[in-house]
Amino acid sequence: MPKVPNLISGRVAVGFHRGPELRLPRRFDTPDPGNDQVVRRWVGSQRGPTAIDLFCGAGGLSLGLQRAGFSILVGADSDELALETHVANVGGVGYGAELGNPKKFLAQLSRWGITDVDLVAAGLPCQPFSRAGHSKIRSLVREGGRHRDDPRARMWRSFLRIVASLHPRAVLLENVPDLAVWQDGALLMELCEKLRVLEYRVEARVLGAFDHRVPQHRRRLFIVGVKQGIAYKWPAASRAQTSLRMAIGDLPSVRPAQRRENLPYRGPLTAFQRLMRRGVQGAGRGRIHDHITRDVRVDDAQAFELLREGDTYDQLPRHLRRYRDDIFDDRYKRLSWDGLSRSITAHLSKDGYWYIHPTQNRTLSVREAARIQTFPDWFRFAGTPTHQYRQIGNAVPPMLAEAIGSELASALRARPRRGKVPHHDEFRRLLLRWHRKHARNYPWRAKAVTVWKVLMAEVCLRRTRADQVVPVYRRLARIAPTPAALIQRAREVDKIMRPLGLRWRARNLVALASAIVQSNKGRVPRTELELKKLPGVGEYVARAVLAFAFRRPAVLIDTNTRRIVSRVHQTGKTHAWQVRLDLYELAGSAGPDAAFNYALLDLGASVCRSSAPLCEDCPVRGLCDFGRATPEKDA
Repeated sequence: MPKVPNLISGRVAVGFHRGPELRLPRRFDTPDPGNDQVVRRWVGSQRGPTAIDLFCGAGGLSLGLQRAGFSILVGADSDELALETHVANVGGVGYGAELGNPKKFLAQLSRWGITDVDLVAAGLPCQPFSRAGHSKIRSLVREGGRHRDDPRARMWRSFLRIVASLHPRAVLLENVPDLAVWQDGALLMELCEKLRVLEYRVEARVLGAFDHRVPQHRRRLFIVGVKQGIAYKWPAASRAQTSLRMAIGDLPSVRPAQRRENLPYRGPLTAFQRLMRRGVQGAGRGRIHDHITRDVRVDDAQAFELLREGDTYDQLPRHLRRYRDDIFDDRYKRLSWDGLSRSITAHLSKDGYWYIHPTQNRTLSVREAARIQTFPDWFRFAGTPTHQYRQIGNAVPPMLAEAIGSELASALRARPRRGKVPHHDEFRRLLLRWHRKHARNYPWRAKAVTVWKVLMAEVCLRRTRADQVVPVYRRLARIAPTPAALIQRAREVDKIMRPLGLRWRARNLVALASAIVQSNKGRVPRTELELKKLPGVGEYVARAVLAFAFRRPAVLIDTNTRRIVSRVHQTGKTHAWQVRLDLYELAGSAGPDAAFNYALLDLGASVCRSSAPLCEDCPVRGLCDFGRATPEKDA
């Protein structure tokens, strides 16, 4: 029998101490992963839809999917204690190893009889993409404690290889919102494009956990991909939010350094608390587990006493501020009963200063943190309290995962929808049909135009009307067909570009041409990163060159496209990453190619204008929130 790496095996005892460490047995209905034949029989008995969870951690995502109706076949993670938690509570087979090279994992799945599943889910390691994590990594690199190239940032490639091998009907990815802006969004776009190549219709959205009854300020990025004919929709937001009092107001009052594993419990007071208690059996109904707290230093205790609900570090007297208040203005945060908790993160395993109880002079207990993450009270966490806090902070809130999973399960169970065009594909179809008659025919859009000339045109177009650029571009195209030619005619270039104003632009164009000649042998770079190293080339110009010259998918954000997406979704002002995601979705299954981008720019210039928009002439009015709400003009 082949050796299985670090697989979670069964234990005889139920929850025992090794010092302060809690160890958990495999769930009663879970097969021994070391016995391939037993696992194969168990897999065959599971009803669909089926799922595997990569980088599963303690199992927040898996638990939510399980509650939504999925059978979780496998949880995979390199953290032994987190995987122990997963197997003990969620069940399924545990695979404990790194997934950087997924060949061994796929081979083990085959031995277990798992050659296809309905869903591959993954909570990719988020530290490389989060602002706090990225800052910490930079400091470790400077100190020599970590290599500049964090291998966790490449785990999405392993995810794609596993998806390509198993061909699931759906995929689900979860990460921090900052993944959307990592490398200026290039990573997210590449990930979505790779999934599209694998024939998935992909949508991405940042969801607020508080919109789905989770009592904390937490936003996460979710990417969903479904095969042709499967119609997925995002879960609707809940009408009411869960306050901190609703979540943990029933838990007994305890002091710092409370170490008893279970305490007397009087009973739930709210609907949320009753939901958290559901599944607690027998004598456990009168007890609460893991209401364990950290000790508090004397000076911290003095500071805690002075903080009122909602107060932060910068509101303390100066003699109690142990840290720089220009950096750590929120080092301490006393939570408010009637508000949401701040987002529970893995930092909770370091200290709890961001999570001071609303009325008790201590930080949150393990069970309180678990409640705020919406883990039910029967759910236990392996390891010491430090390990437990980290597992809780790294998890996807189960209630948020259940909301997404319920929509996914419904979509997978429904009959394939043939012939019906998805919403965003319909937007694209109508837009391109309109554009065939109303396209603006500028000389730099001709098929025979070189990459250099496209770049030159885009530099001229920035902050200038296209009609003004036409005569300037034509003269430049004649005298400077290459970067080297432009350098030789630098004085003429300056004169030609004067009608556009902004005289520095001519100098930038000459500097740009010089950089291309000197550093790239006269060839325009082919990647966004290299393009943006050129003088005067920002995000928009770089992506326009990728889309229009190299014919690669690229999301273009300017005043026109931002205005269109804000009207389609009636979002008003929003973050650039959300605009990028919305534009990517509007591009439909074919993605944001040159045809889509040209059409969208022209729609914004001629129909969806900033003032006096011509909604009655808009080809996508029926798919636009703003257009549908605009009354038609009298005939």
